[in-house]
Amino acid sequence: MADPSLEAFKQSLFSEAEELVRVTFPQKVIELDTLFKSELFKTKEGEFSVERTVASFGDLTPHIPSVASKPAETEVPPPAKRRRAAASTDEPNGSGHSGAGPLIPSNAMLLGVIERLKPEIHELMSKCNQVKMWIQLLIPRVEDGNNFGVSIQEDAVGEVGRIEGEVVTYLDAISRYFLTRAKLVSKVIKYPNLDDYRRAVAEIDQKEFLSLRLTCCEMRNAYCMLHDTIMKNIEKIKKPRSNNLDSLY
Repeated sequence: MADPSLEAFKQSLFSEAEELVRVTFPQKVIELDTLFKSELFKTKEGEFSVERTVASFGDLTPHIPSVASKPAETEVPPPAKRRRAAASTDEPNGSGHSGAGPLIPSNAMLLGVIERLKPEIHELMSKCNQVKMWIQLLIPRVEDGNNFGVSIQEDAVGEVGRIEGEVVTYLDAISRYFLTRAKLVSKVIKYPNLDDYRRAVAEIDQKEFLSLRLTCCEMRNAYCMLHDTIMKNIEKIKKPRSNNLDSLY
């Protein structure tokens, strides 16, 4: 005999998941479409120009190490001393350059877009997981024949799982953007006279903006596609096998 509390959990999951597909998914389509067309994803002329990007860095002078004149020949320290010197330079509170200078901010406009989209990404992941579990629990036990409805359920589970996997990559892309940008900005500080590094920062900002804009569009489309696919096959998903076998002949 099944555990009553488990059965209650499953029934609650079934009703909530079906409500998501019937009501919440269409609402999210409209919500994300409005967001996609809002001012948040409209850029002004020169938004990602090199000049604007460099100006957001502030004064880089405190970050640039001094280039005081050195003797023509310097004694090369032994390997052990070189390792200790490198370790002391990497210490955040040491005498190395890594802990000096004011904070260089991220791109404020992109931060605003990311903070707006991340809750939407998390929400879509959660909803996909819930709908996938709902359909999986509706799959009946394995039997010979009359499995057309089961194949529809399995296709639906596969599609929801595919979208869930894609959503995870959106978060990975945001992390990679911050890491790549930090490396480029460090190059700007180290080589302030190379214009290519400055342009690379502006280019990666623009690329990330376009990627975030596409992410919003893809999430809207995902909600729409899931709603459309599941609702077209809702009867077979909820009741994959017919009890009236005479209708097969």
